[in-house]
Amino acid sequence: MKATNVAFALLAVCLVAVAGCRKSDQYVATNTQFNGVKVDWPKLETEFASGDQELQAAASLTVRHIRYSQFPEALGDLDGLMANPKLTEAQKKLVAELAEQTKQALAKAPAPGQ
Repeated sequence: MKATNVAFALLAVCLVAVAGCRKSDQYVATNTQFNGVKVDWPKLETEFASGDQELQAAASLTVRHIRYSQFPEALGDLDGLMANPKLTEAQKKLVAELAEQTKQALAKAPAPGQ
């Protein structure tokens, strides 16, 4: 009886460990729809994943503002990114696209308190 209980406990621990490891491999992007507008912020994370640390930090802050629907702050961050001379042409294009998407989401946002 004791051996059976120990065997079941060991089996349960192994199953939990295997299930926990598997979930970290499966990344699902969170919400990219804001007020009916798709704001493709995961591209910003991908584009700035490597390279200059200053640009990575600015992009990360921008993503956080977008994810929490803080669109005025996100637009300020995007303007700051756009002004950075270290941006590549592809990064400038992406920042401009995200700024336009963010402006659309901000325009469709409900008034505060509603």
